Amino acid sequence: MVLRYCTKGDIVLIVVLFVLSAGSTAGVRTLFSGGKHVVVEVDGRHEMELSLDRDVTETVRGPIGETVVTVEHGKVRIVKSDCPHKYCIRMGAISRSGEVIVCVPNHVVVKVTGGGKDEFDGIAQ
Repeated sequence: MVLRYCTKGDIVLIVVLFVLSAGSTAGVRTLFSGGKHVVVEVDGRHEMELSLDRDVTETVRGPIGETVVTVEHGKVRIVKSDCPHKYCIRMGAISRSGEVIVCVPNHVVVKVTGGGKDEFDGIAQ
């Protein structure tokens, strides 16, 4: 058995490393707090701002057609788009500040803001 070869120092080191890794995981989760608003941009123009507190469905018009954005239960997602591959729909729902859904062919960007960490992503901090 492996424990036969472990000293007390090895066991203390393992416990300390486990506690540090659990603490850092909790710290990273707080960096990405939940957002309060959704900003929808088309071709770089601010098209609309929605609250994550209210369920709503809105449609924006891009260069190749319409994109339907839905806010439900504090999360936002794209439910319909006239783009060919539908990658934006497959991305699913987002709710944390700094998360983004992009429909490249239709030039639509949906991003969550208002959580206090909008300036930087997790790597830049």
